[in-house]
Amino acid sequence: MLYLCAFWCAFCQRMDETSFSDDEIIALLNEFFVPVRVENSQRPEIDARYNKIGWPTIVFMTPQGDPLATVNHLPPDDFGSVLVRVHTAYKENKVEIQKTISLIDPKGFQPSFGAKKRIRSSAISEISDVLMSLADSANGGYGPDHKFPHPEANEFLLYRYETTGDISCLNHVTLTLDKMRASQIYDDKDGGYFRYSSNADWSDPHCEKLLADQAGILGNCLHVFLLTERTGYQRMAEEIINFLNDKLFSASISAFYGCQDYLFRPIREGVNTKENCREMVFIIDKWIYTDANAQVISAFLSASKILDRPECKERGLQTLEFLWENCRASNGVMFHCYDDEPNTPGLLVDQVYMGIALLDAHGITGKADCLSRAVSIGDEVLGAQANREGGFYDIRHKGMAHLRFPLTLLAENGVAAGFYLRLADATGNRKYRQAALWALSVFTGDFAPYGVYASAYGCALGKYMSLPIGCTPLREQETVD
Repeated sequence: MLYLCAFWCAFCQRMDETSFSDDEIIALLNEFFVPVRVENSQRPEIDARYNKIGWPTIVFMTPQGDPLATVNHLPPDDFGSVLVRVHTAYKENKVEIQKTISLIDPKGFQPSFGAKKRIRSSAISEISDVLMSLADSANGGYGPDHKFPHPEANEFLLYRYETTGDISCLNHVTLTLDKMRASQIYDDKDGGYFRYSSNADWSDPHCEKLLADQAGILGNCLHVFLLTERTGYQRMAEEIINFLNDKLFSASISAFYGCQDYLFRPIREGVNTKENCREMVFIIDKWIYTDANAQVISAFLSASKILDRPECKERGLQTLEFLWENCRASNGVMFHCYDDEPNTPGLLVDQVYMGIALLDAHGITGKADCLSRAVSIGDEVLGAQANREGGFYDIRHKGMAHLRFPLTLLAENGVAAGFYLRLADATGNRKYRQAALWALSVFTGDFAPYGVYASAYGCALGKYMSLPIGCTPLREQETVD
């Protein structure tokens, strides 16, 4: 039994307090299953393969790691019944199940690439059209009901405004930021922005604040301030910087913690837990995540220039050095997370965000070692994670269960393409431009199903179409439709 949970997930906390604290459930699990608990932020590559409809996801699987059944939150009685039924069904049909599992086609875990195709310039406007069709013109954000900040979508629209002059793109981002700041998704007590709201108007927020979200929103505010010179966005950016410094930064290790969440506890021991007898207290996920910290580094380095805050540069560079010294394997591969020791090496998302942070540091300091470190990461990914059909795998090595199926994911490859384009511009080495093309060219179909998650790809594709300084004109094999 695989239990996929999240640090900030209220339903996960409820299952811990009820189903997984029930003596009968514990006895059933220990007798008939091998229970495995996985935190989504610590092992995102496992979460990507097994998560169904959010957290908690509970997957019953064969010893080879192939799913038999999946459920979400269940109270003890229902969960106990499921345990008995799954065990009985597997015991009675083990031979047939094993035969069916042996027929699993690994290609089913990959996008259907088909014949090699050329990237399409029209894809940029298609992605823009998809985002604008999702744009809520009344409340900002994307989608008609619950709302996530989606800073990557905002960045794509800002890029479209800069390259096309389409004022509607800029207007939607400013509307989104304005509505977010004025709504309940902004914490006007502790600062920072909650992960998402249950309603279209950003009300009824879930009270977790993820580090990567703060970095993305900070980047949006800085970008809009640079474009509009409106001081309100400067104020928003400074509020986020203050929140990150005050609540999530660890001075003892010079890095940022992963998340701030809240719990409700009785005001006095022995009283009931009605709403008026409880208080909200915050808790911190003290794991250090490479990808999220790298995004904060990039945002802080940008803030140091745009807001003239040299202390942001100092803090960003300190954090960058911590990651390089403590979250990197002897072969140069970045680990995903750190908790007294580094864990989970070789995830694509960590390599490319770290590479981007190093390039940002090179741009602001001019130090050659920042560039050489970015080059080493780029070369490592090229050598170990390139999919022969195009794009880059999300993991460096195959593993057990469904980790035997590496994935080529659109959002991650969009970030990778952006990294390689910048690396090509910084070094003048054409092979990195070819690497960007490799990341882009595997996705050439309909982008509508990806929604906002095509944003990073759209930005990278647009920048690929515009020759950066130091690159020669397109060769025949780089032509586009």
